[in-house]
Amino acid sequence: MREQAIFTVLWLVLYWYYAGQTGSMEKGAGKKAVGFGLTGALVMLSILLPLWLIWLLISGVILLYDLFFDAEPFRRQWWRILLPGLCLAAAAVMPPEMWFAVNGGILLVFLFLLSGKRDSLSMANGGLATGAFTLVSAFLWLLAGTGEIRVEEPLKSVLLWGGVLLEVLLFLTVEGTLYFYQKGFAFRTEEFRRELMEHSYGEIREIYMDMRGWRHDYHNHMQVMKAQLSMGNLDGVRTYLDELEQELDRVDTVVKSGNLMVDAILNSKLTLARRQKISVSCKVKVPEQIGVEDVDLCVILGNLLDNALEACVQTVETGRFLRIYMAVNGSQLYLSVQNSAREEPDFNQRNYITRKRGNHGLGMKRVQAAVDKYDGYLNLANEPGIFAAEVTMPLA
Repeated sequence: MREQAIFTVLWLVLYWYYAGQTGSMEKGAGKKAVGFGLTGALVMLSILLPLWLIWLLISGVILLYDLFFDAEPFRRQWWRILLPGLCLAAAAVMPPEMWFAVNGGILLVFLFLLSGKRDSLSMANGGLATGAFTLVSAFLWLLAGTGEIRVEEPLKSVLLWGGVLLEVLLFLTVEGTLYFYQKGFAFRTEEFRRELMEHSYGEIREIYMDMRGWRHDYHNHMQVMKAQLSMGNLDGVRTYLDELEQELDRVDTVVKSGNLMVDAILNSKLTLARRQKISVSCKVKVPEQIGVEDVDLCVILGNLLDNALEACVQTVETGRFLRIYMAVNGSQLYLSVQNSAREEPDFNQRNYITRKRGNHGLGMKRVQAAVDKYDGYLNLANEPGIFAAEVTMPLA
């Protein structure tokens, strides 16, 4: 009975912690107190009802709690919430002495579900964690489940609870490491996004100031040409007009897609492309409202174009090219960016990072995160001399 009470409280606390971490639960001590109190009351009913049924009821309560208070879509969350509850219900059917052996397996299930949600546990570290839990669980199985390891009762109790404590500490160590890694990544991501927005703002502001400067000098240009005409110097007027045309090309708006944010980003990047002697082919047509936040558009377009421009600059000037296509097809936003690249691109497609560290690699991870936010798809491909990125995102 003591083992049942301890394990039930341990797993209940862990279950609520897991439910809060796996989704985006709304903050509020009152809501959490009500939910935890209700499931705690169900635990008290274990003296009247089978424990496996209690765990199924607890799973249902937490599932309803997630339905009402989790900001993430329920269709993507329900199985994450329900699976640990089914594992706990299955464990409750076993004899109490077997709980020592299966405790590590349940903790491992929680750990893998959390790490899968965060996408932060490598295969090697996952293997090490599995091995550690397996060794401890195997020892507890031989000690409590089969009795092959025979020791005196006081020492046996110490070994059993020591093994459980070791498993809990192992879980907290791995989970704490992954939790703080995620927090650190979120902080660096937010800092990078702020720097990216400042950088894009600077580029757009530079173009805007060029346009203001040209308009400010318009009157002076007219005066110069009138003076040339009054002297009959037609060649001088023609030369002056050619110079003005080149200057106007420098500040002219390249793209008019129909979406202000897309225009701002593309025009700033394509102005840089022209200055770097990159041949540009751009076909973009999107509505004014496309259901994607401006910040996410800036992250996706800005990073893909920054990487494309950087790759182009590393190639021979006569062979530099950049092709951009963006459109809304039905309920899908489609973006394609192709650019010239070196014969052997310095790029790791699997992890979306270059061999360089720092903001460049973080930028590609941010692109992936922004695309995932809309349940979209990012495809990266490279062939000798060309690199291509495709983004497809549902807008409904």
